[in-house]
Amino acid sequence: MKGLWNYLYQKDAKIFVYFNQRMRCKALDLIMPRITHLGGAIFTLLLCFLLYIFGQKDTKTAATEAFITITGSQGIVQLFKRKIYRKRPYMVLPEVNLFWSRLLKDYSFPSGHTTAGFSMAVILSIYFPSYSILTYSLAAMVGISRIYTGMHYPSDVLSGAFLGTTFAYLTHSLGGIVL
Repeated sequence: MKGLWNYLYQKDAKIFVYFNQRMRCKALDLIMPRITHLGGAIFTLLLCFLLYIFGQKDTKTAATEAFITITGSQGIVQLFKRKIYRKRPYMVLPEVNLFWSRLLKDYSFPSGHTTAGFSMAVILSIYFPSYSILTYSLAAMVGISRIYTGMHYPSDVLSGAFLGTTFAYLTHSLGGIVL
């Protein structure tokens, strides 16, 4: 079993290096550190607040579900981070490209930004299907940006996408009962 985990980690690190080092260019160096903030707490919670304050019936319901989904899924993210103890790539791998001088000290698995991005994307696509391509594309870009900026391994991002998606569908399915 240890051999399997080692093999998977090597593949994860290889994909990380591709996104973080080999894809590097000036345009992405400018865009990715900004895109990553679309999955941050300030942006996602502010968006929920603004949608609720200025929205009509469906928009208010979507904002409420998105808020519940984001806050609930972030609780799960923090639980995993405190139980799994996976160090961030820049703490383990050599020559990681970083974009901030103040680095995070918490753990890597799963990606909270990606979880929030997919939580928001799923809820918004349920209520506003014509924006699905946009919301899912932005959520995916948040995930890729987390790898590009050196914060997460690809498996952290995939796990965050799965967690955010699952939690959003669960919240929505229970939303009809609760809301």
